[in-house]
Amino acid sequence: MFASMAIVSREGFEMVLIITLLLAATHQVKGANKWILLGGIAGVCVSTLLASLALSNAYIASLLKAKLTGAIILILASLLIAWTVIWMKSEGKKIGQKISNIDVSDAASPLLSLSIVAFLTVVREGSEVVLFLLGLMSQSGVSVHSIILGSVFGALEAIVIGVLMYFGLIRVNIGKVFDVFAVIMTFLSAGMAANAVAKLSSIGLVPSLIPQVWNTTPYFDHHTNWLALVMHVVFGYTEKPSLMQLIVYTSTLVVIFALSKRVNSKLNVAPHSS
Repeated sequence: MFASMAIVSREGFEMVLIITLLLAATHQVKGANKWILLGGIAGVCVSTLLASLALSNAYIASLLKAKLTGAIILILASLLIAWTVIWMKSEGKKIGQKISNIDVSDAASPLLSLSIVAFLTVVREGSEVVLFLLGLMSQSGVSVHSIILGSVFGALEAIVIGVLMYFGLIRVNIGKVFDVFAVIMTFLSAGMAANAVAKLSSIGLVPSLIPQVWNTTPYFDHHTNWLALVMHVVFGYTEKPSLMQLIVYTSTLVVIFALSKRVNSKLNVAPHSS
């Protein structure tokens, strides 16, 4: 029971952390929470379906294990988050001017992107949970009942943490720190892109250039340290990055920050030209 609880709690925490950031960053945008939660719920449904299929179909199980599948999901999520960050930078001006409750009709495309990001996040982490739990079930002496019970407790723990984080974050004046959330999500996008490259390099589709630039595993391992896990999920921290990962990570940051700056410049010029 405790093994399944630890697995679901850890993977659930990664899901909850990303979705909580999305919810808190856009809680003043009308309809945003609905879109994000719908994406998350759809992700849970798909993950549950994949779990049931993986139990009876070896091909589905192997597809979930495929690093290419994970890389594709990460790339899509990274691109969608990058697009959302650009939108957040433009809408931050409105919120800063006390224009709250932005109409969802003015932001349907970015909100759909957020919904898809939530969906992909839950499916990706949910698939990992499925694989870990299937591994537990294959061990002798581990009952299905104990795995289910542990999974429920682990999920509840992750949800409680997410709820507390959300209500803590929305107490902050989002109008003043909207840009901070955009910066955090920029790092989130860069981390996902770098993680995707790591998966592609491991199957030989992308060169790693230098396989391991440094190794901080003995000091700050995200598998055993909760702070390192937060850094891994939010900022893309990895203990043993390749040179290609670092290049992609840095390039993603530069591109998103440059586009954001361009959007800000246009917004600053627009009032003077009108």
